[in-house]
Amino acid sequence: MIHTAANIVAKHYALGELIDAKEIHGGYCNRSFGFVFEKSDQRIKYLVRRYNQKAAEKEIKFEHALVRHLKKNGFDKVAGVIPNKTGGSYVYETPSGKSPMDKAFWAVFEFLEGEDRYTWIDTHIALEDMISAAKVLAQLHIAGQDFHKPPDADRVQLKIMDFLPTFRQVYAEFTHRAGSRKFDQTFLNHREAILKTIDRNLVQEPDLFKLHQLPIHCDYHQGNLKYQGANVIGVFDLDWSKVDLRLFDLALALVYFCAVWNGQLAGSLDLAKLKLFFKTYNNGCKETADPVPLTTLEKKYLPCLLASANLYVLHWTIVDFYCLENPDDAEYMKYLRHGLNLMGWIESQKDHIAKISYEN
Repeated sequence: MIHTAANIVAKHYALGELIDAKEIHGGYCNRSFGFVFEKSDQRIKYLVRRYNQKAAEKEIKFEHALVRHLKKNGFDKVAGVIPNKTGGSYVYETPSGKSPMDKAFWAVFEFLEGEDRYTWIDTHIALEDMISAAKVLAQLHIAGQDFHKPPDADRVQLKIMDFLPTFRQVYAEFTHRAGSRKFDQTFLNHREAILKTIDRNLVQEPDLFKLHQLPIHCDYHQGNLKYQGANVIGVFDLDWSKVDLRLFDLALALVYFCAVWNGQLAGSLDLAKLKLFFKTYNNGCKETADPVPLTTLEKKYLPCLLASANLYVLHWTIVDFYCLENPDDAEYMKYLRHGLNLMGWIESQKDHIAKISYEN
């Protein structure tokens, strides 16, 4: 695949002589490569991305436009998109010697330096690292203000409150495909509980329209950040970004950063961390006039959005399992069990979570 990537980049980009190339592992959706080029006696490292073949062009247009907007507004922690020979931000290419079925979108980005310190399920996050992540999330939301989507640019996925009700039909289809694996049986045993939890946590009009909406990362977790010391210096994987509730983006971050995966409290959130992350984020929003700090209405709906955020991650687990040809039953059972336990825990702790939100 590195040879294919090198050929496509050489054909469509004028970056100089290729000096070094290696694949960067760890992503679930796209494939990434680190390429070093030499041009005018200067060596520069780039990230080359082959998008998942299911990626829609309108989503890539949205992501690249948002990256440009964020950088224009002073948020320098995202990787800029490198233009190709025609000035575009991506190419749609069938690798040489391959069938049209292998055609995919490709793009080249600046390479974000810094340390890949965590994965999305790491729980032992240093407090100073988490505090920096909360501050940077607020900065990202501030920089995203006044973003205008270009024509034909948007996330295909619906906004969260429209997306959650679609799970019912998807799960009905998976029910017919379920076999005898442990994951299948656990999913079938908890399907109705998941659907009832969705119904309990949908935010209805007119309150829904009063909640602040802006461009969100939609996958802001510790594995998508780069660190230098105790500071986040890079934010990547914005290919799931969209315009939606900022409270959902915050809640999703809380589900990731505050999760307890092991020990007696497994399947819960660390409430001390939740309080600290929430307070730090909100203080970051107070530094500018727009977006305003979290409103009373947003604080009211934090418990519901936490539940929704967990359901969102749980849905990814279920969909990914049933869409993979040979999923690892043990690996996905770990994710499923955590999500189901956390689903029940959030419902039982809503009053406590609401108290934390109103106090900060």
